[in-house]
Formats: sequence, C-alpha cells, structure tokens
Amino acid sequence: MGLLGWIIVGLGIWIVLVTLARVLILPPLKRGPAGDAVLGLLWYFLKIAGRLIHRVEVTGLERLPDRRPVGPLVVVSNHTGSVDPLLISAQCPFMIRWMMGDDMMWERMKPLWEKLQLIAVDRTGKRPVAFKTALRALRDGEAVGIFPEGRISLPRGEIRPFFDGVGAMIARAKADVLLVWIEGTPETDEVIPSLFSPSHSKIHFIEHIPFDGERDPNVITERLRTKLLEASGWKANEESLPLILPEVLPF
Repeated sequence: MGLLGWIIVGLGIWIVLVTLARVLILPPLKRGPAGDAVLGLLWYFLKIAGRLIHRVEVTGLERLPDRRPVGPLVVVSNHTGSVDPLLISAQCPFMIRWMMGDDMMWERMKPLWEKLQLIAVDRTGKRPVAFKTALRALRDGEAVGIFPEGRISLPRGEIRPFFDGVGAMIARAKADVLLVWIEGTPETDEVIPSLFSPSHSKIHFIEHIPFDGERDPNVITERLRTKLLEASGWKANEESLPLILPEVLPF
C-alpha cells in the first residue's frame, strides 16, 4: 500500500477513535459533578485513587443533599491534610468550590486552580474578596467548602476554634450546612506526602443542617464546632491556629 493509502487508513482510524470518544467516553465524564469532561475525569480519578491509596471508608452518604441546584450549601469540615478536599469532593455528586489560602496556590498550577473554581483567600486580610466571591456562589445555588479551623490541625485528635467567617457566610447566604468529619489521612502538613502516602482514611458526613433563621455568626460557628466535637469525640483545643504564611510552599 502506498503513502496515500496509509494516510487514508490513518485518517479513518483517527475518525473512528474520535467518534468512539465522543459517543462512549465523553458522556459519562460529563455526568460528573460539574458537567465538565475534564472535571469528570478528575472526579473519577480521585474516586479510584481514594480507594487504592487511601482505602477510604465513608459513612452518612444518605445525608448528601439530592436537590439541584445543591446550594446554597456550605460544606464544613475539620482539616487534617492537603488531601482532605479531594477525598471529600470525590464522594459528592455535586461540585464544591473550596476556599483555599492563596499562599498555598502555586502560580504554575493556576490553570488547575481556575478549572477547579477554587476561591482564593488572602489570609493577611488585605484583600477581603473571598467572602464576597463565596457569597455570590452560594446565592447562585452552589456549594462552597471551608475548613473553619483555618489551617491543617496537628496533632490529630483535636478540634481547634472555628473562625467566625463561616458563621457569617452561612447567615448572610441563608445557607444549609453539610458537616463533615475526616480522620485517618496521612499525618503530615506537606502536600505530596498527604496526597500519595497510603492511609486508611474515613469520611463521616455527620449532618445536613437546614438554615434555621439564626443570624448571629458566633452562635452558628459555636453550634457547628460543638456538633463536630460531639460526633468525633475529639478533644477541644481552645488555642486558635495562627494564620502564618509559610516562606516556602510545603510540597
């Protein structure tokens, strides 16, 4: 067969592969939480990685909201490691826009942060735009994820004080809350070991709490922390975590 024949065969194979991808692969990926093929692929990857690397066990899946749009919903969790938002998101059939300190958002990964629709938080307080961005997302019916202790809490077995911003956000948006307790993740504050070190992680969806009209941020914040302390059985550590920016990213 001559060169032209090989070109025609190659073109035919390419057309068949593209057609198969559009018909068989893309539709399931778009059925992921965000309706986006790339995010759908990431979602499936996280579910597989969670089972193989972290041997994730989950309780309380029946408490996940099944309405669409899912929000306004604030996902509130303790913070044990960098892998936390990934493992939690992999269990939820809806997109969670996580709030993340901009000091942890490596500039080279900016396209990924934008694809994940993360809400960058300036922990110095000089650019308080994250709160407004989160409120807009909630009022648009989205889910926003937050770790109200402010940073990864080590050692394990303790719940630090919650920052009042979570209560203010819930009150202003009149949002429901999905309260989560995560445990058993790799005990490190470094990103790569947290993602890829084997563990026996457990995710507990404790409660789906409808907005009850309470408008006092302090009351809301304390109620959530009390519920998490009771569900986990962990010790209350009354020393707030300092919002200190690291000189070097903990990769």
